[in-house]
Amino acid sequence: MKALYYSSFLFAAALLGGCTKGNEPVPAPVYLLDQRWVLTELEGQQLQLPAGSTATDLTLSSVEGTSRGRAFCNQYGGKYTLAGSTAQLTFSAQGSTYATCGSQSQETRYLQLLPGITRYTIENRQLALYDATHAEPRLVFNAAE
Repeated sequence: MKALYYSSFLFAAALLGGCTKGNEPVPAPVYLLDQRWVLTELEGQQLQLPAGSTATDLTLSSVEGTSRGRAFCNQYGGKYTLAGSTAQLTFSAQGSTYATCGSQSQETRYLQLLPGITRYTIENRQLALYDATHAEPRLVFNAAE
């Protein structure tokens, strides 16, 4: 009986010893909502900002159910819908301001793509948005610090 007690004690000590943290910092988890996402890819192409443009970003509010951000030049916003835990995400048409900032072809395309989004993935602080017809993401964002 003493041997069983001693063996159990050693097993528990070994098990607890394996639970210590290393010196590696653990990155903070990234969540879809209430996170500022910065666009890095548009339809599979690395983003090239036109002259006079600012970074395009997206934030989804958990409280209001709204999407908002800046699309190259203009601010935009609308509604989004999440479908449970299935990674389904859809956007309404997004309204925007009307400032003129040189070539707006990327901004126009970005705002056209959002209402066609049907699902998302998040991996390594990167948000990928997909439509129903393409296997590759249509839009890719990085989590802003």
